[in-house]
Amino acid sequence: LPLPALPPHIFPVTPALLPSPCALRARPNASTFCAPASGLHGRTHSRPERMLPALILIGSIKTGSSSLWSLLVDYTDGLVLSGSATHKGEISRKEKDFFGDPSQWRMGRAWYERIWPRCPRDSSDIRIAIDATPAYHVWYDAPLNMRTFFGDGLSQLRLIWMLREPVDKFWSYFWELKSYGGSWDSVTFDQFVAPKLARTQACLQKDAASPLWPPSLPPPFKDCAPHLDHGLYHPQLKRWLQFFKPSQLLLILFRGYTAQPAQVVRDVLMHAGAPSAIAERASAAAALRPLRKSKLNSRARGCARSC
Repeated sequence: LPLPALPPHIFPVTPALLPSPCALRARPNASTFCAPASGLHGRTHSRPERMLPALILIGSIKTGSSSLWSLLVDYTDGLVLSGSATHKGEISRKEKDFFGDPSQWRMGRAWYERIWPRCPRDSSDIRIAIDATPAYHVWYDAPLNMRTFFGDGLSQLRLIWMLREPVDKFWSYFWELKSYGGSWDSVTFDQFVAPKLARTQACLQKDAASPLWPPSLPPPFKDCAPHLDHGLYHPQLKRWLQFFKPSQLLLILFRGYTAQPAQVVRDVLMHAGAPSAIAERASAAAALRPLRKSKLNSRARGCARSC
């Protein structure tokens, strides 16, 4: 379907994007999102202010999120920052898991703040911190936790959600597991998916109107779609829109991203409020890097472009 015509105050978008009617609204006075460092119980201390993520990628696995994240961090002249790694290892440079995983959420506010660099002394020195956790959209409490954490600052956040046809995404996920070898070598796709489909069918037989998500539904509808719920976009989107305005959310098609990664980089940066000059330079640089190599050749992963 053709994209709807956009009013003058809306940024132009590429066919890679699926804007809501009011998506991509401009942020004319973009600035670094900072907050006073606080204790676990909200007490403010004299420590320097820490940046907080103003750009959060909430989904989805196997949609190119690692590739997009590395392009944003690598080619924005230090504008987009990923924060430090946590006890979860190298993957946590990208994926903080704080607002979704209950064990991470229990670490508390001060723990999450320490992940991020100190705010620049010059208030005109714009920086955008990014938390790119593609499983956030599956966690029912993630948007509620964000509202609890950010409070009135929730309206300053910009969200990215990368979407892929659910069956293709699940197939890709299966082959990623197969790549680990070991016991996975003998597992067929039928063996992998059959028990998950059986559980889903059992739930639907009890109630054909069951939403199948979230997995925390009370019995007998608990865990009705194990792993399959990563493709249940509709109920998840409705949940997120209870907390965020449509203008804060940017949806990106996987097939559009793989076809036009440079344009998507530009539009994501514009969505986040980045200066247009930086967005254009990052887009031009991203166009020169083959997408298939981006995971191996990324400063974001602690590996210079010569890796």
